[in-house]
Amino acid sequence: MMRYLLMAILFSVVMNGQKTEERSQNIELKKELAQIYKDDQIYRELMQPNIAPERKAEIAKEKNLSPEDLGNGLIKIMDEQDQNNLVKVEKIIEKYGYPGKSMVGEPESYAVWYVIQHSPKIEKYLPLIKKATDEEELPFRLYAMMLDRKLMYENKEQIYGTQVRSVFSTKSGKTTTLSFVWPIKDPDHVNELRKKSGFGKTIEDYAKDMAGIEYKKYTLKEALELLEKKK
Repeated sequence: MMRYLLMAILFSVVMNGQKTEERSQNIELKKELAQIYKDDQIYRELMQPNIAPERKAEIAKEKNLSPEDLGNGLIKIMDEQDQNNLVKVEKIIEKYGYPGKSMVGEPESYAVWYVIQHSPKIEKYLPLIKKATDEEELPFRLYAMMLDRKLMYENKEQIYGTQVRSVFSTKSGKTTTLSFVWPIKDPDHVNELRKKSGFGKTIEDYAKDMAGIEYKKYTLKEALELLEKKK
């Protein structure tokens, strides 16, 4: 009898703790960020090569997308959505700072990160992301991904191996795509670093799952030559 009483008390304490945490969160902001997160991801989901036809049709109906929108027009639509999202999250940041998990919970706390990651303002907000991870409001791996992207955009070697780049070339009216993991500063030890940083997959598995490619080591010189050929 005493055992069941103790279990009931423990359950009550846990549930009351969860309710207190929920009450301390900004519920209106949480809802807004949930929508921003959905808006950021939905068009990218359409671009996944393995998306089920039923899911593709469901999104097209929800967003009222034409066959042309689902083809050449999708990038433009996604870019416009990204710009709208950026305006919203910059206002949120100005008012609240970074809205981390203690303010809005998870995964809503990831929404602002995603919007910045898909924007041209990574350099401006990277210190804010670092601060959020230092305060354990965001997982460190998200900071690592943003840092890698910043380094790639600066034509420097990435550190954690999170960024894949694609080069498109057209010959005789046919376009081919070469996707590769952007060069890594210390490729021989990157899997150890990834594990310590919260990434569950090796660089080899990540390349397969992320882009459907075999991981191949590229030097920075080789990667920059590939980009130069694209011009």
